[in-house]
Amino acid sequence: MPLREDLQDFPGLSHTAFQHPLDKQAMAALEKVPLLPQVTAKFSEIWSEKFIRVMQTSSSLRVSARQFPTLYRDYERMAHVLDLRELPTLYLRTSPEINAYAMGISDYFIVVTTGLIELMDEDELLGVIAHEMGHVKCQHMLYTTMVSFLTMFGSAVLDKLLPGIAQFASMGIQLALLEWYRKAEFSSDRAALLATQNEPAVSSMLAKLAGWSSDLPAEFNLDEVKRQAQDYEELDDTSVLNKVIKLAVLLQQSHPYPVVRVAEIAKWADSDGYQRILRGDYARLHEPSPDRHTPPQQGTPQANAERFCPACGAKISEAARFCASCGADIGAAGPS
Repeated sequence: MPLREDLQDFPGLSHTAFQHPLDKQAMAALEKVPLLPQVTAKFSEIWSEKFIRVMQTSSSLRVSARQFPTLYRDYERMAHVLDLRELPTLYLRTSPEINAYAMGISDYFIVVTTGLIELMDEDELLGVIAHEMGHVKCQHMLYTTMVSFLTMFGSAVLDKLLPGIAQFASMGIQLALLEWYRKAEFSSDRAALLATQNEPAVSSMLAKLAGWSSDLPAEFNLDEVKRQAQDYEELDDTSVLNKVIKLAVLLQQSHPYPVVRVAEIAKWADSDGYQRILRGDYARLHEPSPDRHTPPQQGTPQANAERFCPACGAKISEAARFCASCGADIGAAGPS
């Protein structure tokens, strides 16, 4: 696999260094959704890591130093670049479906289908895998796994988790999860760029999710895809009807439109924020940022009413499983 030999490493990298603002906003909104803490707690209770691991081990090929060793070497290298300290198991699964996903709550794994592999060239495949690593790096995994189950089995999953849940509450949770996941994809696209440091490959990987023909590879024009993304953005300025149509079409989707993702990653590749990370100027794990503070002393009314990350002191919601500021695992939802 053709990874760059001069890849820049990012020791101690915190996901907050590259997290997309829309991801942050959607996460804050998600954690305010009624009944979400109960649903996530129940999902964590019934989720079977062992069952899923047995299913993957029996039906997919595990990538390792002895199985697809070249891919595994690049996989380890990208994890080192992102300072991903617990390497998820990587599987290749024979399926015509064009798909890749990361799942798990405490035992993470990444699956890539052969349908997607056949669509991508070697550079683009690394971008796909690095994107899934981004979900792990950003501590998306609990909600990402829930979205995967919603995508596979529909909203009936929510009623199984919390019997008797009102239909409007179930729909509210489902839409909030999908809204967050669409925004979280932008953060993982940024992780793919950081891991590969190959913007054309990441952009073309995303563009191929919108449309591709193996019979016309030489006529594929990435610049035209970016112009198409601009055309889509300008639809917002034409009429209220266009805004309503765009929203209605997007509501039930788990991913943002590929052409929009191409535009976003190209924009970020040219940004000062990306260049600062390349220079080594970025937020690091457990490194306080200007908006963090010292948690109040235990036993005070403020401490009883609020919850704070034990690693960095950032304020966190009652429903949160992971600290959004430093990525620390803070355990099950509930008062601290």
